[in-house]
Parts: sequence; C-alpha cells; structure tokens
Amino acid sequence: METEEICAIINDFGEATRRAIEAGFDGVELHGATGYLLQQFVSPHSNRRTDEFRDRHLFARKLIEEVKRVIGKHADRPFLIGYRFSPEEPETPGITMKESFALIDELLEAELDYLHIATTDAWAKPRRGITSERSRTELISEYIGGRVPLIGVGSIHTPEEAALVLEKGQVDFVSIGRALVIDPHWVEKAQKGDGIIPFLTPEDQERAVIPTPLWKLILEVEGWFPVKQPAN
Repeated sequence: METEEICAIINDFGEATRRAIEAGFDGVELHGATGYLLQQFVSPHSNRRTDEFRDRHLFARKLIEEVKRVIGKHADRPFLIGYRFSPEEPETPGITMKESFALIDELLEAELDYLHIATTDAWAKPRRGITSERSRTELISEYIGGRVPLIGVGSIHTPEEAALVLEKGQVDFVSIGRALVIDPHWVEKAQKGDGIIPFLTPEDQERAVIPTPLWKLILEVEGWFPVKQPAN
C-alpha cells in the first residue's frame, strides 16, 4: 500500500464508524486479528515497510484517533470502541506474547472501552516470547490488571465452559462464536437452563438461519464445526 492509500483507509474506517452511529449501533470493534490488515501492520512478519508506518503501532494509533474523532463529532450518546487482537502468530519473525504486551501498552494509552483476545482455544499456552504453563488468556488478563475490560474467547461451547473462562481466565466477558451459529438461542437457553444444541446436521441451515456461503464452508471445512451426519 502507498502512504496515500493508508490515509484513505483510515478515513474509510472513520466513515464506517459514522454510518454505524447513524444506524443505531452501540459501538465498533477494530479487528486487529486473524491476519487482517490491522494485524499485518503490527506483525514483524508482514510489516517490512521503510516509511513512517514501519512503526508497527502507528496504523492502529491513527485508526483509533480517527474513530474517536468521528465518535466525538457524530455520537449523541455513549458509543463504544474496542480492539480485537491475535496474541501470537506461527511465523518467525511474527507476533509473540512479547509483541502483544507492547501492543496492549499502546492500546491502554489509547483509553479504549475494551480489548478482545482472538484465539481458537482459551486455554492455549504461549508459543514463544514467554515461557509459562499458564494460558495466554490468563497471562494477558494479569498483564492488563483490570485497567480495561477484557473479552475472552476460544472453543467455548457450553455455559460451564464460559463460566470457567470468566473465573479461571479472569476475563470480564466471554465471546461465543461457533456455538452461537449452531444454536442462535444459546444465550436464552443458558439463562433458562434449557438444552443447547451442540452440533449441526446437514438439514440445519434454515433452523440455524445460516447464509448459504457460510453454510457451504461449514460443510466443506472438516472439523471447523461439529456436523453430525445421519445414520445409514
């Protein structure tokens, strides 16, 4: 990307925020995870720039500044801004826990409303950059030390698993992904103690209100979602 394109992208994030405000949303989350653009700037694996954006936190700082500016100008009620990040990358060089702690320092300075870990397993241990038998969720929560609300995530399928992440992971909230796709009434059932549907069947697209492109991926990517095939 040319520097001019980066500036245009930052402006686009601001415009997206304005539209979210006008549409009645309660906030926006900057997706700095799972290999998307924000993470590419933070990562030593993908950010090989020689201009000012070789500072791997600069893009995030400028995005947050623009989103906050738009919120201040257009929002007439509280409007949240959060940031989601992947704590590590498999590549070398790549993001390690050490880089994630440095990013967290930047995000804390920006005074966001919350941070959101992106990981497929809430109990996964660090790959490198720090040696510990504790999970990345626990280490990040300890590092933040209550300075900003933290959302935990990663293979949380049942209310019991969510409660454990809240208690042992010491996060403030949990994010439910695949389990909510499988059973759109997960939250209500968890509140009432009703049985939550734990898997999909090939006939469940309409029941679960899953768009066709996503449904095709679910059936094609083995192991991504639990899909129970009918007995022969």
